[in-house]
Amino acid sequence: MKPKGFRVSSLELPSVPFAKSDQANSESFERGKSEAAIFYQREIEKLRNEYAARQEKLLIALQQKVDQVLAELDKRLPTLVVNMAEKVLGGIELDADMICSLVKSMIEEFGTEDENLDVFLCPDDLNLLKSLSDKDKIPDSSDDQEGFASAIAGIFDGIDGDDALLEGYPNVKFFEDPSLQHGDCQVKSRFGLLDGRISTKLRRLEEEIRGD
Repeated sequence: MKPKGFRVSSLELPSVPFAKSDQANSESFERGKSEAAIFYQREIEKLRNEYAARQEKLLIALQQKVDQVLAELDKRLPTLVVNMAEKVLGGIELDADMICSLVKSMIEEFGTEDENLDVFLCPDDLNLLKSLSDKDKIPDSSDDQEGFASAIAGIFDGIDGDDALLEGYPNVKFFEDPSLQHGDCQVKSRFGLLDGRISTKLRRLEEEIRGD
């Protein structure tokens, strides 16, 4: 038996009031806007964190590099300063007055004029000091015998030390030491040896720069 046919005359959705529809649309829009804002806020925060992490990593790397450079400078700077000082001092030509001032400054470190001191200089510096002392002496040529005696005495001059080379320091004797360099000075007293060699001063300077 065949089913009976039927016909649909119309299909209508139930009507929705306009106000209710507009409210639903507004709520959907606000919800979408809120979700989008949350999404982009999270993305911005994510990018910000990534940027901060990269920045921190870069700063750490830069700081490590700076520390390495400073450490290398700390290690090399004392040697560079000493080398420069050696070159500068090596180019300075000391005259008799400068040698005299150097010796006096060393002697005055003992703080007393009554102290018996032995001063050691290189041969050239000692000769400069002698030439300065000879300027103040009036040559005595009374007879040939005295001149001959002085010449003989000069052969042995310096064996027991030269004194009276510096006015005002009668208790100071001077000796030549070929092992010393130009500008070096050593002073010996009953308390020990005061080392005024340039190499010693440079070594002390290097130690001070290193903080030893």
